[in-house]
Amino acid sequence: MRRLLALAMLALSTLPAHAEVPLTGYFTATKACPAFQSISRETNPGNIQIRPGTAYDLVAGNTANPTHLWIVVPGASPERRWVAVDCGTRATDAEGQIAEPPPPAPAPTYRGTQYILAINWQPAFCETVSGKPECERQTERSFEAMHFALHGLWPQPRSNQFCGVLEDDRWASENGRWRSLPEVRLSPELRAELNEVMPGTLSALDRHEWTKHGTCYGTSAEEYYRDATDLMLALNTSEVVDLFASNIGRKITLRQVRDAFDQAFGPGAGERVRMECEPDGNRTIITELTIGLTGTIDGPDDLATLIAAAGPTEGGCASGMVDPVGLR
Repeated sequence: MRRLLALAMLALSTLPAHAEVPLTGYFTATKACPAFQSISRETNPGNIQIRPGTAYDLVAGNTANPTHLWIVVPGASPERRWVAVDCGTRATDAEGQIAEPPPPAPAPTYRGTQYILAINWQPAFCETVSGKPECERQTERSFEAMHFALHGLWPQPRSNQFCGVLEDDRWASENGRWRSLPEVRLSPELRAELNEVMPGTLSALDRHEWTKHGTCYGTSAEEYYRDATDLMLALNTSEVVDLFASNIGRKITLRQVRDAFDQAFGPGAGERVRMECEPDGNRTIITELTIGLTGTIDGPDDLATLIAAAGPTEGGCASGMVDPVGLR
């Protein structure tokens, strides 16, 4: 009888719903650690690891004095994962504690920055995930093999998300159930442009980005994605994309990237750019650039002015390889 009682108590202790303490704010990784779906079983679909220097939205702690934190890891499936508290630092939480100033995030917020434009180097992105339809269909002739791909256009501050969104849609967006989100209705011309420059539409990335960020842009989805594709046109016809396309399979530095932005969009433009990298075996590959913008977006020709009006940012990783198409 005592053995049965002990087993029952042990089973109850493994149920997170009884112990979770809701938190808000950010968790900044200070080292690479596994991101578990289950703490007790240590299951980790996709073998996801958090990245040092990256900030993640906090959801909960496993207890009032947590050993693990529940965070949102964009791109993981499911996105909500448990990480050990000693893998990073908390900025703020719902307990009213203040540990440190808000840390830089994958799309950092800086004074004077109104938007963050996030762009992927898609072959590298596909090295970090598995089973995405846009990655399975990618070839050396694909547009994104030699051009930047749109991740998103994010109104700032970072907390400016999910404006007027139904709770069910927010949960679907955060948990990676993007195909269950409402379809983003666009004109046929814009839909064709977006499908080319945002390969992730095959995984309903456009629905997720509109739900999370576009709803806070203050316009229709048509105007939101028109502005985003205009910015991508400016980037994909600039010296910056030339730098990447001419160095596929080779390493480039943050200094080279920032110099290319200065050349394309004026002195100081590179100081508004952050470069994200990830380890891939014995390589470090460039996965994303985030670019600060401030002002009214009226067309591709505005990009230089928009960058100049934004605040500077930390540079991110110092160097990385421009990944070619195909798994390495």
